[in-house]
Amino acid sequence: MDDNVSLADLLGFDENVAEPLRARVRKLAERWPLPAGKLRASAVEQVVERVRERLSPRLYRVLASAWRHHPACQAFCDAEKYPPNEVNTVELAAHNVEWACEPAVEVVADGLQATGLGRLAQLEFKVQVVAALRGGVVTIQDGRFMRMDAADLTLSAELSVETYPVVDIQVPVRLPGTIRFGEHGEPICLPEPAESQAPAQIAVPAIANAGIPNPAVV
Repeated sequence: MDDNVSLADLLGFDENVAEPLRARVRKLAERWPLPAGKLRASAVEQVVERVRERLSPRLYRVLASAWRHHPACQAFCDAEKYPPNEVNTVELAAHNVEWACEPAVEVVADGLQATGLGRLAQLEFKVQVVAALRGGVVTIQDGRFMRMDAADLTLSAELSVETYPVVDIQVPVRLPGTIRFGEHGEPICLPEPAESQAPAQIAVPAIANAGIPNPAVV
């Protein structure tokens, strides 16, 4: 397994998430002022892709974002006590790491946004992922998580659309012997940048005929 594998990949997005999500969005799309057929189907597929993109974080970054707040890990930010050339290991007890997001996707009619008539729909999603870790050892150097060795992992995920439950799955993950936290490790001590909460947008043609290009992604 690649160290850079995403949550979407580990959860088997195509096999376990995409189809029930697509079916629900397709049902909601029946209320959109779009003709049935390719135009509506394209909009549905773009919504599914936006949700996939929100599940793009790498596993090691999800783990690091939780662990860096633990006092036992924050102690390694003290460069005098733990000089940069010193390598330390921390044994992991069984624990869960939770990750969540609430993406919003707007469906707009391309070319009509400026008139105030372009918005066709807005969908609210809730995603909750739990990584259940059983054992393992984390290597830390220079205030950074460098690698994790020999951990058992199970991922659970829940996804809802407009409060309607769509996915509730549990996936055992076969990890390699070692997962590296990127080329240079993941910092323990630096604050994470704030994540934008603006809704993603997909654009569909305002008028569907032979002279209109295929739906474009904004």
